[in-house]
Amino acid sequence: MSAGIYFPLFVVLKPELSKVCAVYYLPADLQTREIFVPRKPLSEKARRAGWQGFIYDLRSVKDRFVRLH
Repeated sequence: MSAGIYFPLFVVLKPELSKVCAVYYLPADLQTREIFVPRKPLSEKARRAGWQGFIYDLRSVKDRFVRLH
């Protein structure tokens, strides 16, 4: 993510007791750096110790999603 290269994001939401799901699409050009929040690095005992990764914070872009299904 440090290079600023983003990929399209697909989110599938399905209520727990339902067979119906919704698919949302967020194009790469509508993503911002702020939606990628660094997570805590993995512990020393983890297989990939030190790996950090990120979580999505989609609150700032929720109005940019396109519902596909």
